[in-house]
Amino acid sequence: MTSVLRCSALCCCISCGVLLHDLSFGLGASLAQVQTTTPLKQSALREPVFNRSAYNPAVLHVRFTEAVDRTLDSAADAFLDLTLIPASGKVEGLRVELSKSVFLQKLRGLYRQLSRQESLQVDDPSSPSRQLHALLIEGITPILEREKITTILLAADRGLQAVPFAALSDGQRFFGDRYAFAITPSLALTEFNAANNPDQRLLAFGASEFQGLSDLPLVPQELNRISAAAGKDQFLNREFTASALIEKAGLSRYDQLHVATHAEFKPGGPQASQLHSGAGPISMSELASLRQKRQGIPLDLVVFSACRTALGDAEAELGFSGLALQAGARSAIGTLWYVDDVATSAYFVQMYRFLADGIPKAEAMQMTRQAFVRGLVRLDGNQVLGVGDVALLSDLNPLQQRRAAAGFSNPFFWGGIELMGAPW
Repeated sequence: MTSVLRCSALCCCISCGVLLHDLSFGLGASLAQVQTTTPLKQSALREPVFNRSAYNPAVLHVRFTEAVDRTLDSAADAFLDLTLIPASGKVEGLRVELSKSVFLQKLRGLYRQLSRQESLQVDDPSSPSRQLHALLIEGITPILEREKITTILLAADRGLQAVPFAALSDGQRFFGDRYAFAITPSLALTEFNAANNPDQRLLAFGASEFQGLSDLPLVPQELNRISAAAGKDQFLNREFTASALIEKAGLSRYDQLHVATHAEFKPGGPQASQLHSGAGPISMSELASLRQKRQGIPLDLVVFSACRTALGDAEAELGFSGLALQAGARSAIGTLWYVDDVATSAYFVQMYRFLADGIPKAEAMQMTRQAFVRGLVRLDGNQVLGVGDVALLSDLNPLQQRRAAAGFSNPFFWGGIELMGAPW
């Protein structure tokens, strides 16, 4: 089957806990208008719900350390140090011994299953999804449950940012189904205060027609259907140029930036890796000017609805999403692998609907994942329906319908879309 793919430190533990406590209280107050439960149709009892009163964030620092000849297990040659910093400020941690080669083998195996859209075999404790969950999450799970943590900011070392945490399973549920989370390469790049502008304006750029690359026919619908509380301005195809993106995104009246197009990573650093606009490529390095243009007023959210924008190479390790954080954005969303065009457009339309309801970013993504896992995002005729049977996409052509006919519950469709930076 042919698919259209969009591609070509623990010294601050106590202060983190205080900030999380303040955030948990402040966010709960600011979302007083959001219902703790949503009235559901009798036929939609499994719809995702944001429980404001239970909101409880924490930081989980995951550090990788080589440890040759220093482990109790002779087969292990590295440590994973897991440190949880809850809103209470009570820091807890544990150390896990592991073999680097086995870890990489399991990670490659998981990526192979995902790329082929195979079952992750989560009923089998020896499956890559279960084994990676056991190493990275299982040991800290009792503390997460005791502290009633709902939202996790994962501060992950280099080499761990490529892990598709959402697709890890304990045998009962996927991590991305159970928890709202975001990943940060550095707590220093993360804004701990919640955004205070309820009337966020969205700037959307998209390209659906290219020379030398496959078209992305659903991008116009994606731009039309994603919403913002205070409205949006959008630029499609020839209107989407490098100069327009840098100029418009530099204006302080915009809080969110959404870019839907092809992306391409090549060896050679930021100059070689590109987004494809409607008038030619835009290098990663061109986006770096946004920090200066924003004049200390960061974008609240940057979304790259394109391939592998959360992951780069050794010279551009964090991809476009990491660059957005370095350019001053509070949060950025990108992808870990070559994503399916239909599923990705549907994902972001659904996610923005949750954001428009005042739901925090990580929870909006968690609820979107839940909608996919539970089969609430589904094909109906030539439409893709979402939560509440509301259309996310329409007028799908026969090829797109065939691709969507098997459903979108496999983690391939939702597990690689990742939030970086602030989860709130």
